[in-house]
Formats: sequence, structure tokens, C-alpha cells
Amino acid sequence: MLADYEISKSWDGAVVYVPSNFFPKTPATVKTEAPMPVVILMHGCAGIGVHEKKWAETLSRQGFIVVMPDSFAIPNRPRNCDPSSHTTNLGLVPVNDLRPAEAQYAMAQVREQPWADKGRVFLMGHSEGAMAAYLTPESGFRAIVLSGFPCAARGGVRAKFDTPVLALNWEKDPYFVSSPFKQCVQTPAWNRRTNATELMFPGVGHATAFEPAAQAAVTRFLSERLK
Repeated sequence: MLADYEISKSWDGAVVYVPSNFFPKTPATVKTEAPMPVVILMHGCAGIGVHEKKWAETLSRQGFIVVMPDSFAIPNRPRNCDPSSHTTNLGLVPVNDLRPAEAQYAMAQVREQPWADKGRVFLMGHSEGAMAAYLTPESGFRAIVLSGFPCAARGGVRAKFDTPVLALNWEKDPYFVSSPFKQCVQTPAWNRRTNATELMFPGVGHATAFEPAAQAAVTRFLSERLK
């Protein structure tokens, strides 16, 4: 049950990248001269790793504070996937409820921070984290980015239908071989949206952070929505 998890701990353990600061910080230690735009970045099923840190570095260089809530800072929170076999959901954790709740909690906390530009907060997630972003109810996010997740979950993106959404996916993703959907554009919910774009990479893959085309697309997508 969701009540068994201390969601606030994911915020307490968050890793924060701040523009012009080399070392990662915690939410409590961030200091800026003026409020800055924020990207809440939800990590994949294995936690905050090299892939997430690469995205954080890329986006912080573009002027965004990147906040990565740590789901594994929640006590007794086991890993819910097996990367060695590309198994996405072992049924050990109610991730479809827990991870969106973490994103919502992070947004509520960001709104309380003097370093955050409250009107320019974005939500991004990779893999399990993208599922979280996909299922997070609208909470005032300016735009949403999904990485390594072909919208293979019931319900569809829960943001308002005019909220801009960008998806980054591979033609062949080993995590979604058995999924009925290989691309977000194949889902009815995606095609009902009025402002959604999917970028497909040729070949086999799952990670996106090291792809120059993905970096350029996300940077452009977010920057265009700062105005």
C-alpha cells in the first residue's frame, strides 16, 4: 500500500544540480541569486545513476536547476526491476502509484523554495521515472519529457491535453519487447493530445542521455517554453 512508504524521504534524499555549481547539492543547500527554472527529473528503476546524472549535467548547463528525487531514500524500498533481464515490473513495489506521488510531492516542495521560478517548472523522467511522469496528474508543470518509455501504461498522460509533451524512444527497446506499444504514437491517448511530439532513434537502445540528438531536442523543447 502507498501509505507504507514515506514519500517525503524521496525529497529529503534528492540530488540537485545547479547551474555554475560543480558539485551536486541537496534541496536544503541550494542557494541562488534569483529564482531559476526547475526540471524535476524522475530516475529509472535502478535509481540515480550515470544516465540520470548525465541528463542533470546537460540541463543544468542550459540554466535549469535539476532536482532528482531519490525513490530509494524511502525506507524499505526495494528495486522493482531486473536490468539484467530487462524486466520492468517485479510487483514488489506499487510503482504506478508511488512514483507519481513522489513527483507530486517534489512539485509541492519546489513551490516552497526561494530558488525556484514557480511558473517555470518542468517534469522529466526516464524509464520507470518516465512512467511516473506519464501518470502524474497535472500539477502546474509547464511541459513534460518522457525518456525510454513508449507510453505502455493504462490511462495516458494525465496532464492537461494542451500541456506540451516530448517523448524520446528507440525503435527497438529491450525493456518493451513484449509490450503492445513500441511507440507513444501508437497509443490512442497520445494521439488525442494537442501538443505532443515523439522523437524516435533508429536501432536498439534504452538510454537517451548520451545521444546528441536527444540532448538537442530536450534543450530546445524546454528552452522554447521558458518564454
